[in-house]
Amino acid sequence: MLPLPPYSIHEKHWNHDKNIVFLNHGSFGSCPTAILDLQTEIKTRTEKDPIKELVNDFEKGYMENKNALAQFVGCNSNDLVLMKNTTSGANTILNSLTFEPGDEILTHSHAYGACVNVLRHYAEKHKCKLVIAEIPFPISSENEITNAILNQVTSKTKFVLLDHITSATGIIFPVEKLTQELESRGIEVLIDGVHAPGMIDLNIESLGARYYIGNGHKWICSPRGSALMHVRKVKQHKIRPLQISHYNDLYEGTDAHWSAQFAWPGTDDYSSYLLLKDSIHFMETIYGTWEALRKNNRELCLAARKLICAKLKIEIPTPESMIGHLASIPVQYDAKAPVKFFNMITPLKQRLMDEYKIQVPVFYFDKNNPKLLLRISVQAYNSMEQYEYLGESLGRI
Repeated sequence: MLPLPPYSIHEKHWNHDKNIVFLNHGSFGSCPTAILDLQTEIKTRTEKDPIKELVNDFEKGYMENKNALAQFVGCNSNDLVLMKNTTSGANTILNSLTFEPGDEILTHSHAYGACVNVLRHYAEKHKCKLVIAEIPFPISSENEITNAILNQVTSKTKFVLLDHITSATGIIFPVEKLTQELESRGIEVLIDGVHAPGMIDLNIESLGARYYIGNGHKWICSPRGSALMHVRKVKQHKIRPLQISHYNDLYEGTDAHWSAQFAWPGTDDYSSYLLLKDSIHFMETIYGTWEALRKNNRELCLAARKLICAKLKIEIPTPESMIGHLASIPVQYDAKAPVKFFNMITPLKQRLMDEYKIQVPVFYFDKNNPKLLLRISVQAYNSMEQYEYLGESLGRI
């Protein structure tokens, strides 16, 4: 086995296993040790006096962190709620909406599997038709996305799920352009922005979608169990929590009433909510500004992708303008589609881990035209040496 390459100097803020090469920030994120230490403090205080932490102080801490997140992602805090994950947000929205038999719900072939399952469930429940727009990969321009989606719109299309940045292929969608076109036709849009907060300079309000969901634990690096759901005021009277609980009558008669209904679904560990503000601030300090951090991660991602594609003599599959901190590379076409797609350990992924100690996603994509993709993702703790090592390992295999 080749000698393992070093992490970047910023690995000092994390605590990865130095006996592996961790190149998969995109799946579950990775929380800095300083933030985890703060979370331990919160949990310890809660056990010492649960009433003080969960009753007396919770509302203030929740609102401070929600306000900080709203400012960071560009929206009014009263239109934003905190959730455990984006899948909960998708379920909350679809559970609150009604459709007529024969209505069409539209999404695309790069959409995240969990969200597609949510759409499929509610389409079946309301006797609607779920339409999947086929978007190619590799891809050469944004027009291939907009054309694929808009060509599937009919007079029966009522709801569209778009990805801001796709999980499987790492493509930044032209969501503002698509949202404006769809909403102008009276079609409601939900943007799955699971990877957007922290990866791009996000302004939810300017996008114009009725609904937006996103994660905090990925690129903001907050503890897992911190996500957001944004609903424009025109639709808030329709969207209700999956669980009706306390806080349902809080702030009645004010603009804060709608979002307050979601603050306390029931007794749980909400420490991850209370660290969003600290996580946003901490990540900014690594390079001095969020702009500098994003620039570092994106430039390293593009350079690593270029190196790996050259090593394997593979054409770069996506224009640079459509890539952030994630990039997928097709390493095998016409692959035999497995029965199970989600969390499948492919032979190449297993071999990279067993022989080279590289933790990187390698997965099957597109059941209709299966191909094997390798996805790299970049956070501040990664180094170019790690991607050179991946390229060398892939070359040997």
